Order: sequence, then C-alpha cells, then structure tokens
Amino acid sequence: MKRAFVWGPAILTLAVAASCAALSGRPADGLADSLRINQIQAVGTHNSYKLAIAPEMMKLIADRSADTALTLDYSHRSLAEQLDAGARQVELDPVYDPDGAFGDPLGARMLAQQGVDVPVSDRAVMAKPGIKVLHVADIDYRSSCLTLIDCLTQVKAWSDKHRDHTPILIMINPKHTPLSWPGATPVKPFGRQALDQMDADILFVFARERIVTPDEVRGSHATLREGATSGGWPTLADARGRVMFVIDDAPQRWGPYADGHPSLKGRVAFVNAHNAPDAPEAAIFVSNEPIADFSLMQQRVAAGFIVRTRADADTREARTGDTTRREKAFASGAQYVTTDYIWPDPRFGTGFTVKLPGDAAARCNPVSAPAGC
Repeated sequence: MKRAFVWGPAILTLAVAASCAALSGRPADGLADSLRINQIQAVGTHNSYKLAIAPEMMKLIADRSADTALTLDYSHRSLAEQLDAGARQVELDPVYDPDGAFGDPLGARMLAQQGVDVPVSDRAVMAKPGIKVLHVADIDYRSSCLTLIDCLTQVKAWSDKHRDHTPILIMINPKHTPLSWPGATPVKPFGRQALDQMDADILFVFARERIVTPDEVRGSHATLREGATSGGWPTLADARGRVMFVIDDAPQRWGPYADGHPSLKGRVAFVNAHNAPDAPEAAIFVSNEPIADFSLMQQRVAAGFIVRTRADADTREARTGDTTRREKAFASGAQYVTTDYIWPDPRFGTGFTVKLPGDAAARCNPVSAPAGC
C-alpha cells in the first residue's frame, strides 16, 4: 500500500515520536520492531570511502577530460560520521590486489615529474597483498579506509556502539578495469578467487550472526527469490545492530559467486538482480535511475524485494539544485536512497542535500509499509 508523507509537519512528528520512543524504551527511530526490513526506507552514501582529490591531481584530470573531473569532484567524511548523520547504507569499491600493486599511483608520478607533490595512500599498506578499496586506480585513489577489512572494521566499531541501529546495507561494487591512460596500473578481474576472499574478509570482521544472509531470507523456501517475496526478510526486532551485503555487479560477474551455491546458499552477500529479475538469487535490486525506472522500482518494492537507488549522480543535482531525481527516489519506495550529499557542498551554493525528514535514520516505507505504520 502506498503512503503519503508530508515533509514539513513530518519533521515535528518524527521528533515527537523519537521522544516518546525514548520514554517507552523503544529504539530512538520510533519504528515498530514488527516491521520487516523491506518495509522501511533509509538514506545511504555513494562511494562512502572517497576522499577529495588533490587540486593538482584534479587539474591533471581536467586537462584530459573536463567532464570526468566534474564527476569526480566530491568526497565524504569518515564512515563513522556518515553513520552518525543517519546513513544506513555505505558503498565500498574493492580492488583485488594479491600483489600489492597500488602503492605508486601513476597520477602522482606524473605530477612528481613536474615538481608537484600530492598526497598518496599509505605505501606500506598498499604494498601488502589484499583487497583494497579505491575509486579509480592511479588518479582517484584516496580513501578513508584503504582495505576492505579496514572499512568493515570501521563500520563494525560504529555498530558495536549503536546496537539498536536499523540494518546497514553495505554495497560491494568490485572494480575490474584499469585507468585508460598509458602506463596505468593493471587491475585484476574480481573473479571467483577474489569473491571467496571477500567472504573471508567479511567473516573475519563480522560474526555470521551479525549479518543478514541469503540463507536467513530464503528460509524453508526453494529459492531465495521465493523467500524474499514471501515474507522472508527479518523483522527489525531481529535485524537491529546487524549488517547485510550486496554485490553490485552484472550477472556474468557475480555468476561465479553463485556457482555451487544455489540461491546463494552458504554465502554471506546478496547480489544485484537488476538484470536477472527471475533468477533464483533475486532478492535485492540496484536501480540507479529512479526517474526512468520509477514504475518498475515501485513494482519490485511492492513485490517484497529490496531496492537501492541514487538521489543524485556525477555532482549534477548538487550543482544545479534540481531535486526531481531525489523526490522520485524517495517516492519509488526504494529502501535505500543513496547520495553524495548528506551534507551540502558549500562550493555550489544550492544547499542540495538528501536526508529523511527530521534527519531520521529510517522511516516507514512509502510503498511497502503496512497501513498504520
């Protein structure tokens, strides 16, 4: 059932609800523990680890492509600050690096030849084998957490201090291709070996009981898809203080993750089923175009799936102040609405930001929440 939300009075309503929740012993978000996690809506961040590119590096990029420089001109505060501000979805871009290949970025070397020094990542950390986290190798490599384990450890540290939080969706967006510039560092495909290492890294940081897994959602159903559409998502009572993972990649890329694991049996992460909606592994859809895919997203949410979308992209909305995409994202019912602007960028002067009313961490879903939520 669709529900209407009034953005002005809702702020006061949520504030009162939070106060009542504190008095009654209910969680601060005021949401009933009987709600299932596909019946709420939350805000998250895109490329959550990304730090600002040094101005000298940005000029180097802009000299080759002004459009590319514009799309990369954003950054985030620490993961803990984002979670403190209400983010309940974070996105990490892992790079499979068994050789420690990313300690000497091409862009930094090019600038050094011009006598310009720019910040580089901790070379000792980057020289060690492991799954690294960075946006674009060689030019947009600065990260608030350099390895997958480091990023997950930061999320867990925050979660340990806030055990009643609504579940945090952690997007895993593997990188497969290098920068196209001559001399760029090769990037290994994020294949079966990397996917297995990803699971091992996740379980190194999080105990399995702290993770909402495909097995839990599938339950006694024949497939994960059937579980997701038949009430298999846990309630908030069971999901608070936990995380869940989704591999945001094409089916041919996540296929090896499902091989030998029908309906992701035994795996810790879900997969993006946007281009495989009838697959037995379908439970979460990453639909990044809330205007073009609005009706489809509403249908999927109403069917019981979880959807993640983006309220802005490539700094466009922040520069113009256009809120069309943001409003469509919220109205679509997508459970996780992602942004680069939990805080507005003062450089643009538009005040563009993406938050729930009253800075809430979660609210009743406008499409899938039960009547009276």
